[in-house]
Amino acid sequence: MKAWYLLIAWTWVTLPLSWGVIQSVKKSLPLFQRAEAAAKP
Repeated sequence: MKAWYLLIAWTWVTLPLSWGVIQSVKKSLPLFQRAEAAAKP
């Protein structure tokens, strides 16, 4: 029973955290694409 509480607690923390990380990566991709395009002659 204790393992279920631990699983629920970790899920409660990691789902919003992973959503935030994914959103940050999506928003930062254009920065890297511009730098990559500018580096090509």
